Amino acid sequence: MPLTLSYDLRTNNANHRNYIRSMLERFAWRRLGGSVFRYSGRKMHGIIEEDWLNDVIPSLMFFRSYTVQHNIQIRFFTLDTSSVSRLDHSDPNTSFGRAPLAGAGLRLRTPTNLQSSVQTIRNFIDAAIAAT
Repeated sequence: MPLTLSYDLRTNNANHRNYIRSMLERFAWRRLGGSVFRYSGRKMHGIIEEDWLNDVIPSLMFFRSYTVQHNIQIRFFTLDTSSVSRLDHSDPNTSFGRAPLAGAGLRLRTPTNLQSSVQTIRNFIDAAIAAT
C-alpha cells in the first residue's frame, strides 16, 4: 500500500523547496504535484515492498533535520499510510525486507533535479549512525 506525504513550508526560498523535492526523489518518493509525494516501495526478491528502514525513515529524518537547520517553519505535514513494513531475517533461507544499511549501501535514485547530492545524503545517514 503506497504512502502519501504532503507538506507546506513557510518559506519564499524556491531553492529550499527544490532541495527537499530532490532529496525525497532520491529516496524513491514520486512527486504527484506541488509538495505531495507518493512512496510505493522498491522491488525486493521480485516483489514490490516498502523499505521503511532504508527509504521512508531516513527521508523523514532528513526532511526534519533540513527544516530545523534552515529554520523553515512547517505549516502542515501529513503522512498517510495503511501499510506494514516487515523485516524478518530469522530464517536464513527465507528473509523479508532489507536490513538497515549504512550510507554507502543505500540504493539512491536519480531525482528530476540533482540539487541534493548523493554524498550529502550518504554522509547524513552515516552521521546519524555515528551519533548513536
